[in-house]
Amino acid sequence: MPIILPDKLIDPSILEENNIFTMSPDRASSQDIRPLKVAIVNLMPAKEETEVQLVKMLANTALQIKIDFLTTASYRSRHVEHQRLDRLYKTFEEIKGEKYDAMIITGAPVERLDYKDILYWDELRDILDYARENVYSTLFICWAAQAALYHYYGVEARTAEKKIFGVFEFEKKGHAKVLKGFDDIFAQPHSRHTYVAEEDLAGLEDLVVLAGRPDTGVALAASKDNRLLFNFGHWEYDKGTLDKEYRRDREKGIATDPPLHYYRNEDPDQGIRVSWRSAGNLFFSNWLNYCVYQETPFSVDQIKAKSVSKFGGSSLADAVHFEQVKQIIQADHDRRVVIVSAPGKRRQEDVKLTDRLIHDYELKRDREDIRRVIDRLEEVLNQNEKEAKENAEEIAGRFRDIVDQLGLGPGVREGLDKDLNDLASARDRDYIVSRGEYINAKIMSAYLGYDLVDAKDLIRVGPDGRVDLEETRRLIREKIKEKDRVVVPGFYGADNYGKIVTFPRGGSDFTGSLLASSLDSAVYENWTDVDGVMTADPQKDRTARKIPRLSYEELSEIVDRGAAIYQREAIDPVREKNIVLRFLNTNNAAGTGTEVRD
Repeated sequence: MPIILPDKLIDPSILEENNIFTMSPDRASSQDIRPLKVAIVNLMPAKEETEVQLVKMLANTALQIKIDFLTTASYRSRHVEHQRLDRLYKTFEEIKGEKYDAMIITGAPVERLDYKDILYWDELRDILDYARENVYSTLFICWAAQAALYHYYGVEARTAEKKIFGVFEFEKKGHAKVLKGFDDIFAQPHSRHTYVAEEDLAGLEDLVVLAGRPDTGVALAASKDNRLLFNFGHWEYDKGTLDKEYRRDREKGIATDPPLHYYRNEDPDQGIRVSWRSAGNLFFSNWLNYCVYQETPFSVDQIKAKSVSKFGGSSLADAVHFEQVKQIIQADHDRRVVIVSAPGKRRQEDVKLTDRLIHDYELKRDREDIRRVIDRLEEVLNQNEKEAKENAEEIAGRFRDIVDQLGLGPGVREGLDKDLNDLASARDRDYIVSRGEYINAKIMSAYLGYDLVDAKDLIRVGPDGRVDLEETRRLIREKIKEKDRVVVPGFYGADNYGKIVTFPRGGSDFTGSLLASSLDSAVYENWTDVDGVMTADPQKDRTARKIPRLSYEELSEIVDRGAAIYQREAIDPVREKNIVLRFLNTNNAAGTGTEVRD
């Protein structure tokens, strides 16, 4: 159910991220359901963080809640934005004439100060007195629980030997309303230097201890009428709150131990184990439902009780029933407040109107969701089309620049345009990826005046994805003669049906190796942009030097160690024929490169 918050109290993106459903005060005022009025006295320095944590807990209920945040007028923290506080918070003076169904008073980092030394103590005492008379149920958190016990009952807090810091397990005591549905053992985060021992409350008949242990003191207590609840822990804490506090202390040089039972295996480097969230959500839900909603008067101003008559949907299913209800109401003058349900079933097969309305909402919601998906898909599609067009222009531009700068004739340009049109309509991945080699080969063959032999007509790939070496060698020898001058695109072949099949990246090495082997070449030259095989990557190591000569065994070891100088599969075809392999630099044609032979 929605929480009613002042406009702009919490950023909408934070509310959405935490699944907090809110409603504006204007919208809430038009509804028939009266929201619970809850005041939160936020004493924490990190106002906005505490706001989100508490609102998230209160939002996890089926009740509608209107929240007023209160701040102290007698003390202005240095850590908050006063302009925001003045705009979104109220002071006690502004609300003391009102009544609230519930109130939360947060902890504060003042637990080791004497109460009289706290600058806003007198104002807080006024708030505590006000709460007894004007709030149906008040929840005190951490230090506020200690302050309230001192103010109402004179119970002094004790100082712990070391900070009570971590997530502790407690065994519930009895069957209090706020513990309804709890497991026998539940977890709760704590962070404080002071505590109240269970025996300190032993003589107070009005109070019941609901949970506690010797090393933490009381964890949860309540008055017998549930008008006052004292929660010494922090069920509202987010996953990382204790971690942030621990690391902040360490940065300040404070010798704080890691929070107990919080990190996995008690190691801050192994991450956080959340164990308190389900109990915390249930506690806040139980408090609002059992201690507030089901007990607080319909009007917080304690208006006189009136006779209220409620008529269910079956009593108002049609006009005939309306006439009957009118007669019943007019038969008793005291029936002045009438509650009505939506029209119910008129007959067995009928559908309740509320169910129809729920279905109406669901249809509208689904329709809006579908529209949003369609809009998003159209947006993605338009972006994809834009990027595809820009990418195609980049591809075409690269090839056209080469053709134009080489001064090749219009026939080459026309052939290029046809290949680019074919590429634009293509959908097969291997075909598309292979066009870089194919179009480049066509340009080079035209520039050299050599014949073009397509690799798909030379290299045959079997059904298992492996090159059929016997058939490939036959096709190469058949289509390329000793005196032919040809250009062959690298990187791909074709299956038995003529479909393009690409090799792994660097596959042009394999193409060259297959041709050199099949044609019984004496030498296979592999031209790149380095002077040969280097002792290290020359772009990373300026001391790298060229290796003038290698054996095939040494080349294989270098490649196997991860050097991306030559495709591993390309070694065997030339090695088997004892073909000399030379690595040469296109930018240094006079260089001797690296020679590989057995």
